[in-house]
Amino acid sequence: MPTTAILLSVVLFLCSMPQIAEAGLDTGISAFEKGDYQTAHQELRPLAENGDPKAQYYIGLMLYSGKGVTPDAVEALNWIKPAAEKGIADAQYIYALLLEGAHTGPVGKAEAIQWLTLASDQGHVDAQMKLADRHLRGDGVRIDLAQAYMWCGVAHVHDPVRCNPQAYVPTYQMTPEALREAKRNVQQWVTKHPINSSHPSFKNPGKLIAEVSRADFKRREEIKASLIRMGNASTPAMLEAIQTRTFTHTKFLTDVLCERGTEAASAIPELIRFLNAPNILQPNNSHLLSSLACIGKTSPEVQSFLISLLKEGSDAMRPWAVMLLEQFDSKEAVLALADALDDSRRTVRETAVRVLLNMGPKAAPAVPALAKLMDQKGTYIASAAEDALAAIGTPEAIGELKKHRVE
Repeated sequence: MPTTAILLSVVLFLCSMPQIAEAGLDTGISAFEKGDYQTAHQELRPLAENGDPKAQYYIGLMLYSGKGVTPDAVEALNWIKPAAEKGIADAQYIYALLLEGAHTGPVGKAEAIQWLTLASDQGHVDAQMKLADRHLRGDGVRIDLAQAYMWCGVAHVHDPVRCNPQAYVPTYQMTPEALREAKRNVQQWVTKHPINSSHPSFKNPGKLIAEVSRADFKRREEIKASLIRMGNASTPAMLEAIQTRTFTHTKFLTDVLCERGTEAASAIPELIRFLNAPNILQPNNSHLLSSLACIGKTSPEVQSFLISLLKEGSDAMRPWAVMLLEQFDSKEAVLALADALDDSRRTVRETAVRVLLNMGPKAAPAVPALAKLMDQKGTYIASAAEDALAAIGTPEAIGELKKHRVE
């Protein structure tokens, strides 16, 4: 055979090797999934020995679980570890479990946490659930309810039936700020780790929204998770559905916006426009306001809108504006709440006092207005104002308390 022909044959053979290996990998994985572990082992073992990380994972998994071979945790570790080091999320998860089984001490558990985190960051739901459990129980890490909530929440976004952070984590043991931070962390994680958006349901959020009216609870949770994962791509369709005024699931959609938090800030102008529209349906007001507050926690535009609503809004809207202004720490917000202590509606006045009480020292600019309320001796609002001054605790606030107690 001429030299040129030989060289061409060699080149063609070398070029075909990746395709041959890939075919063997597909055949081996397919056999594994069908329960034909003998064929899977025959196909995958040579590839694993040549360093293919997926093949190494499956060989390690068969040794770990005893599928087609005698269980051998030590040998499984030798195959799973290189696959984990090469970034295979399933391998990272199993490697973490193997580490926990092999080393029950703090060093082994700490290393297992690191591998669970690597797998979780790739969207591995089982690893996310393990991390939530470890932080909840303080197993290998210190107890951290915020971290437990975050990883459970991330798992919930991937698979809504697996973990509900509100039910899984004892949120009553968390401070309001810690809970808000945990929810923000869920959204930040989803934003930084986008799910594969090639899935058909991701391409038409309008169709997903149209399903809500006939969906059962599980499907509604799946739709919510999909809309959240789509990020800003789903926002126009949600706003359009809200704008129709005939859509009966405004709360569902505003909850999605709320879950996305500040990442949904592009919806702020439209939500304000809806709230300013004269023909807005009254039952939707609270839902729209709540979502606006969720996504506009740091927005001067939202703060200004709430302050204007507090001063000029309807009787039904002003109490909502008071409650939602609590999340803003600015002097402008506190002074607006202080002005609300003179509102014509008792509900607004009493809500403003409670909000200022919750704000504590941040409510210092409201001390003069609160002190004035204490002149209404024997009333609920005077007592609440006294509590608010005590919570503020500045020298001026304490001075007003002493002054009125002497009187």
